[in-house]
Amino acid sequence: MNLQLLQPGLAERVAAFVPGVLEPSDVLLVDTVAPRYGEVRPDVLLALAFAVRGPGAGQVGVDLQAVARTIDDERLLAHTAEPQLPLDWPVDPLAWQVLALASPMVGPPDGRTPFVAQPLRSGQVLLMTRRMWQEQVLLAAGIRALAVPVAQPMTPEQVESGLAALQLSGEAAQAVRTALTRRLTVVTGGPGTGKTFSIKRLLALLLEHEAAERPLNIQLAAPTGKAAVRMAEAIREGLDELPGISAQTRARLGQLVPRTLHKLLGIRPDGGARHNAGQPLEADVVVVDEASMVDLTLMRRLLDAVPPHARLILLGDRDQLASVEAGTVLADLVLGAREDGDARVEDNPLRQSVVRFTASRRFAEAPAIGQLVAALQRGDAQGEARALALLTGAGPLPYDETLADRVQPLGAPLQGRPSPTQLDQLAAPYLAGYVAQLRSALTTHGAHGLALQDPRWHAALLAAFERYRVLAVHRNGPLGVAGLERALAERVRTALGESLPRRHGFWLGQPVLVTENAYEVALMNGDIGLVLPTAAGLQAIFLRTQPDGGQTQAVPLVRLPQTSGALAMTVHKSQGSQFARVALVLADRDSPIQTRELVYTGITRASERLDWLGTPERMAQALARRVSRASGLGELLW
Repeated sequence: MNLQLLQPGLAERVAAFVPGVLEPSDVLLVDTVAPRYGEVRPDVLLALAFAVRGPGAGQVGVDLQAVARTIDDERLLAHTAEPQLPLDWPVDPLAWQVLALASPMVGPPDGRTPFVAQPLRSGQVLLMTRRMWQEQVLLAAGIRALAVPVAQPMTPEQVESGLAALQLSGEAAQAVRTALTRRLTVVTGGPGTGKTFSIKRLLALLLEHEAAERPLNIQLAAPTGKAAVRMAEAIREGLDELPGISAQTRARLGQLVPRTLHKLLGIRPDGGARHNAGQPLEADVVVVDEASMVDLTLMRRLLDAVPPHARLILLGDRDQLASVEAGTVLADLVLGAREDGDARVEDNPLRQSVVRFTASRRFAEAPAIGQLVAALQRGDAQGEARALALLTGAGPLPYDETLADRVQPLGAPLQGRPSPTQLDQLAAPYLAGYVAQLRSALTTHGAHGLALQDPRWHAALLAAFERYRVLAVHRNGPLGVAGLERALAERVRTALGESLPRRHGFWLGQPVLVTENAYEVALMNGDIGLVLPTAAGLQAIFLRTQPDGGQTQAVPLVRLPQTSGALAMTVHKSQGSQFARVALVLADRDSPIQTRELVYTGITRASERLDWLGTPERMAQALARRVSRASGLGELLW
């Protein structure tokens, strides 16, 4: 790519990095600003371009001594037909860092330079734009302002009486106590540990004690539309079984409607927002689920918009993958809560706002998976070794269960692609599940039979489909979503019969994954449906509770937003979902995004059985690699 740059020698210096690693805009910004500071050295400008690149790569900034190790040299995401040149890294990373930090464009946090150097206790130095530094500072200040007691808490007697009425104890009771007495509560724990269970009871307790003249305003939110829908389902589940609360409180809880954070804050296409510090949310309590997926800037916007009297409650799993955008906010928030014995941590008010849940009930039917998750949550070499042993069938289990019943390796791919037998294994749960039900109905009633138009049957078929999913690390290639989707769809169509009805490019029984929000048809990015017969012909059917009590929503195919196949999806896309059975497909090479966090996220989507395809060597590499995210927020908080 020919870049027209002002600084001599810069185009040649960055040629191997653009495109594929650096975006042209990263370099152009540095090239435009450099003349004001007299900076002309190409190596320094290359370093600054990496700092600009940081937020687009999920980083607050860049550690120049480590960046070469964390960049994917194969540049998997580079969409270019131009030849890929070898990456020309500076020979001495330390000398490169020293050179860059001495630039007149880089200064201390309290300066005015366009770039900031933030030293960390680990000895690392993060180089970042001043805008990202300010985002960190503002977010840290907002968090500290919230990590205080509430102005008018319930009395201790009211708290304990409420906990007893709701039959809460242990970690759940501690979370509710914290949220009743402090403005900020961070509840972190793995899947099935009871985070939403506890907060639902907290909200019930608050509603039971609200003042008659001023009803409590509760706002629920999540990072994505799909996560918001799941949050609504979790809040409404089991409401009739809540002990010690009135019918009115049950009704109020059932009427709560979670929204995406973007809708809650009123974020506009131009980047502005309806709600901010000057026009805060109308809320007394704000609860955000799946907080690990919230990036630095979005979390800062949220804290800006929380009213001075309100509570903020964040729920999430710190071991999951972080947000796609810049920052590791949830992990930074709970960082110090694990450092027992550190005086600076013990005295930090934020520590009193963090509650960790450790006991999971999700894997009651599959203790082998529970043991695997517990091993990964240790985060050390012993945990990695234990996890690998369980995954490969080498680990003894302390209970009466065989690994093969719950955790099954499908073998190594052949020359970078799954074998026909392995593809058959990946497709088998679909064929034995929703495909078998659909095929039986087609055989009995025909494609146009009235039984196939019944919304109740649609709901049952969607529920069957949602029991299993194939998850991949990458989007492209035979072991990625694209290749797996083609192979699995071919097997599904063959099982259903080649004369399947088609309409607008879709076929009967085809699973579809919505990839963009479409508010006009009430579909969110991540929603999954099936193409099925209706009285109006083939339509996309989604599970959705309707005001009339119906369980499904039918959307004409011509009104569908952008979609992809849903037989295979990336681990990132699966965050927040739960399936009875999961097949995790690893990349057949050492990939920088194939990390412990990604494996953990994939494994924890399964509640009953996990299959995985790959080599023990690649799995070991993944478990030993942690997500490398440059973030200085934890230092500012703790």
